[in-house]
Amino acid sequence: MKHICTLFVLLAGAAAAHAQAPGVPVYAEGRGARPNAALMEQAKKLQGASELLSMTKATEQAQRAQCDLALPAAESKPLTARERWQRARMAHLRVGQFYLCSKCDKWHLDLAGGYAITADGAVATCAHVIAPPPNMKEGWLVVATEEDVLLPVTEVLACNIGTDSAILRVKSEQPLTALPLSLDVSPGDSVWCFSDPAGKRGYFSEGIVSRFVKRSFMRKKEADKLPEGATVAKPVWLETTTDWAPGSSGSALIDQFGNGVGHVSEIQTVLEDPLPGRKKKEGAATAAASSQPLGTQMVFHHAIGAAEVRALVRKP
Repeated sequence: MKHICTLFVLLAGAAAAHAQAPGVPVYAEGRGARPNAALMEQAKKLQGASELLSMTKATEQAQRAQCDLALPAAESKPLTARERWQRARMAHLRVGQFYLCSKCDKWHLDLAGGYAITADGAVATCAHVIAPPPNMKEGWLVVATEEDVLLPVTEVLACNIGTDSAILRVKSEQPLTALPLSLDVSPGDSVWCFSDPAGKRGYFSEGIVSRFVKRSFMRKKEADKLPEGATVAKPVWLETTTDWAPGSSGSALIDQFGNGVGHVSEIQTVLEDPLPGRKKKEGAATAAASSQPLGTQMVFHHAIGAAEVRALVRKP
């Protein structure tokens, strides 16, 4: 019986070792997992060598409205499920700041999403992803690959806060896997997103385009601070059923051909009425009921359309 049990354990271990196809990464999670440790060391080394773009300089360059780029043409050949995942994963980049915190006086690496749009180093993301953190004492803009290689950002090529879109230039020894941009997308089309929601690395989700909407990205209190007569941009948004969460911002939304059709920008959660169909009254019972956690009725996932990134590039 002892030999049989030993054989079972060996077979189970062998099966677990080959639970995924060759080349598929297995991400570390749980207590003791430090996914950013190697990147922190790279960031410190590059910062010490003055190879990183300071957030002060990045903020100045974010005033640039457009740039000149040769974008790849949209693809028209459908990809298999595995090819879509691989294309999305290889084009995915993590964009954010390496900074000294003004609250705890420690160094942090805060990364969200982005995606390559040219092989020679142009990277698209959200404007809000490259904005300085509120608790930053000093910091630098950085980009990391899926293989945990830190890439220095050399400049911000163009940015539009009103459409939550930005394009960066990074320095890479290897060509990047670029996503062509496509505007040929319709409600009902399937779309996929590779991102790191809530710090969960390498999450690949599928959904469909639900509808397109046009509204301001800025909240009213932000728009009220603009100079009198200033135009508030109203970008085109794709609402989708694809899953993402905080940490996914800036990650690409791709179509069946592996084209980028947008990028993650917002989430809006619809909560249930704490007292549906009932008139609120004063009293202990009402107070107890209203203190109960509210259930989620629906979550809207909003992506900025690829047209807004394309608008940052001057037409040849």
